Amino acid sequence: MDPVFVGILVPLAFFGVVAVVLLKHFETRHKERMAMIEKGVTPAEFKSAAPPLRLWQGSVLSNLKWGLLFVFAGIGLLVGLQLENYFRFEEGTVIFGCILVTGGLALITFYLIAAKKLKEKKEDDV
Repeated sequence: MDPVFVGILVPLAFFGVVAVVLLKHFETRHKERMAMIEKGVTPAEFKSAAPPLRLWQGSVLSNLKWGLLFVFAGIGLLVGLQLENYFRFEEGTVIFGCILVTGGLALITFYLIAAKKLKEKKEDDV
């Protein structure tokens, strides 16, 4: 295939798929709401029955986990770049390994912090 054709086709296909998924979502939601209205459910009852929408509201521990993971991955990227330049390794091998190792360290650190917090919370509840 021609690279120019692929360069045009891939973004068009991506945005087309996204548009179809969104349209189907809104169409299904509309049908569901119309069926509820036909059965006599008021919009107030519908809103109270639906769970609250929490897109970006995570728990404190979840936010801590992602923050630690991204900070440690950044540190791993910097360390990997420095090691690669200093020891003249193949491109990408050391960087990938350092990101994985520091990401693992971030998750272990998160586990230790979360276990301590949960233990403190359990002791406070008793």
